[in-house]
Amino acid sequence: MKKFLILFSLLLCVGRVSAQTEAAPQEETPKAWKFTGVSGLNLAQTSLTNWAAGGENSVAWNLYLNASANYKKGAWSWDNALVTDFGKTFTSTNKWLKSVDKLNLSTKVGRFVSKHWSISALGDFLSQFDRGFDASTNPNIAGNKDKYISTIFAPGYLTLAIGADYKPNDDFSLMLSPATGKMTFVFDKKLSDAGAFGVTPGKKVLAELGALAVANYKRKLAENINLVTKLTLFTSYDKNFGNIDVNWDMMIAFKINKFLSTTLTTNLVYDDNIKTRDDQGNIRGAKVQFREVLGLGLAYNF
Repeated sequence: MKKFLILFSLLLCVGRVSAQTEAAPQEETPKAWKFTGVSGLNLAQTSLTNWAAGGENSVAWNLYLNASANYKKGAWSWDNALVTDFGKTFTSTNKWLKSVDKLNLSTKVGRFVSKHWSISALGDFLSQFDRGFDASTNPNIAGNKDKYISTIFAPGYLTLAIGADYKPNDDFSLMLSPATGKMTFVFDKKLSDAGAFGVTPGKKVLAELGALAVANYKRKLAENINLVTKLTLFTSYDKNFGNIDVNWDMMIAFKINKFLSTTLTTNLVYDDNIKTRDDQGNIRGAKVQFREVLGLGLAYNF
């Protein structure tokens, strides 16, 4: 897990370097609320005719929204964020199979006790919209539709935390919490009976108490390039203390014109409770999960 701690340290350093911001004109009164976001639809298509090297025709799409509503007035701040992403891919073999599925809602309320530090309370919910299948099983074949490996609220993650929040500017924040409750929900009976996502077989909820660090960073890299990233680190106060769960999201949007853009999104996940199995069905340790989506399509910034 050392490389994840190194990445976290680098992100913190970037936030400190960007702490200096331009002062607003004295005659202007800063607005209490600030709304930002980007939404769009990406499309991709492949068509093969008598292609000797092999392959399949495919069509892919994904619809996304990354929005924030932040409040700051006097000693109080309130940050809210909504991140959704859903997409499917069509191939001759698997027909329509989802390729990306995410629903993340977070809110953080804080009261400043110094220029850059505040005492804050955080709530974060993470889940998905639809069933997910192993790509090796065709869900369109009779008998395979029940072989899903995830669905809405299976898993679902709810994190509640109280701690100190470092916010040198509107672009960067780092919250450190020694008192964090993390609950993993698996409300689907089939998956809970199998003990999926770390729950005890037959149980629907896994509750953990631990320490949390959450870093949020956004930056305008160039006139038409914007970066938004979020890194979450969590370790529970149990026999596995020190094993860090990692969730790192990043999106870079390249704006081509008013409505057309290219987006690169990545998601790196490591969850110590999610064990993998080998080809013989033997349980192995947790593995790093990584997803990358590069798309071209319509986008709207606000």
